[in-house]
Amino acid sequence: MNNADSSNSVAANVRPIARTSLGEEIMAQIVDLIKRDVLRPGDRLPPERELCKRFGVGRSSLREALRSLSAMGVIDGRVGEGTFVSDNQQFVQKALQWGMLLNRKMVGDLIETRLMLESETAFWAAQRAAEEDMRRIEEALSDMAEALEDGAQFLAADVRFHLAVAGATQNALLASLLEATRGYLQAWIERSLAEEGRALDRARLSLQQHEDIVRALRAGDAQAARTAMVEHVLSSSEDLRAQFTAAGA
Repeated sequence: MNNADSSNSVAANVRPIARTSLGEEIMAQIVDLIKRDVLRPGDRLPPERELCKRFGVGRSSLREALRSLSAMGVIDGRVGEGTFVSDNQQFVQKALQWGMLLNRKMVGDLIETRLMLESETAFWAAQRAAEEDMRRIEEALSDMAEALEDGAQFLAADVRFHLAVAGATQNALLASLLEATRGYLQAWIERSLAEEGRALDRARLSLQQHEDIVRALRAGDAQAARTAMVEHVLSSSEDLRAQFTAAGA
């Protein structure tokens, strides 16, 4: 797609912003354009003046959204050239994952799905986990403890923990379902840990909750494992919902 075509396509697909959280909504719309291939890797976004007009927002709101997308690696700002969708497919995929977390309804759907899925993985893992499964789970927990102040490493270990619990169910379909949501799970954890000023506190609480889950798994107490996982998922989901409240979404 050439630059003129991409500009015309974007113009035809954006709409004035009606929500209170302007930056979040602008981000959500741009992510949606990428998801629907209206914008593709390497495409240049229209000039700021045109985007402001099409979205019906001021330049400060637009720039706030573009800065956030740039920090996520979804877009690249090139001095003297403009703003482009990243050529890196990993970042484009990340945009789709974060896009789910920019929409209140989708966040609610994800919370429901994760709650149902992970509470059951914990329940069955407590009854079926082999020693090798427990070794993987406890290794991930240990890595989390060592990475409390390293967000990226903590995130990787956290995701590995949940996938290891799913694997311990010995139910290939159940494990595959959680694996299928891996990107959204990672985006959830990453966003909950990214809350300014609370990242370390959130990581410490998360570690404590994971320790509770492991104790129940080790004891073979299926109901306690389910309860501990439910408490963890609900706790982290409160952080996601709070971000919408704080943003006025």
